Order: sequence, then structure tokens, then C-alpha cells
Amino acid sequence: MRLKNQIGQNLIEYAIIVAVVASAMLAMSTYVFRSVQATQQAIQEGYKD
Repeated sequence: MRLKNQIGQNLIEYAIIVAVVASAMLAMSTYVFRSVQATQQAIQEGYKD
């Protein structure tokens, strides 16, 4: 019974780690997308001159 509880606890810990990493990547993707847009806009404005 103890081994079964430990396996379940390990599974929950891995699920929490995956959720934290996924949420961090999702938050970072917003900033990366904004940065790419700003870079593209700067390039376009440079060509207009």
C-alpha cells in the first residue's frame, strides 16, 4: 500500500512540474510575440525612410 501511495505522489509531483513549466512558457510566449512584432515594425519603419 505504501508503494502505491508513493507512486501516486510522484505522479502528482510530475504533473505539477509540467503545469508550472507550461504556464511559464505560455507567459513567455506573450512577451516573445510582442518583441517580434516590435522588431518587425521597426524594420518596416526603417524601410519607409
